[in-house]
Amino acid sequence: MRASRMAGVVASSAAIVAAGFATAERSLDTSFLDSSGDGGSSEDAGEPQDAGSGTPDAGAGDTFDGPVVTNIKGDFQARIVVEDGVVVDVVALAAGTSAAESQRINAEAIPALSARVLDAQSADVDAYSGASYSSPGFLESVAGAFEAAGL
Repeated sequence: MRASRMAGVVASSAAIVAAGFATAERSLDTSFLDSSGDGGSSEDAGEPQDAGSGTPDAGAGDTFDGPVVTNIKGDFQARIVVEDGVVVDVVALAAGTSAAESQRINAEAIPALSARVLDAQSADVDAYSGASYSSPGFLESVAGAFEAAGL
């Protein structure tokens, strides 16, 4: 009796977890990514931009792309927008893999890191807790963008 009850609990728990993952994958917020990228695997993303492309974005200041930084959680690339020597926007061009865990973590970490960079006007900011690979990958690319911008 006890073994069959335990088997029922395990099966019910597995169904709940599976339903949660299925729902999470459909509701992930990837709005932090630039429209030219999708989060990232090198197979899915378009060609990464060269560091320091400095190509002006129609009326939005000068843009500078950091290098693509690759670690075990995928590719990370950042773009900064500079107006009158001030960084006014930080955008993720690539942010990790398309795996659900990577997407979930980066949906929180990338906007938080971008806000920290904007506040500090520097890539020298604290990592986002729980984003052990995303934080250094993204911030290294941000630092390259700052260097390309001469900031």
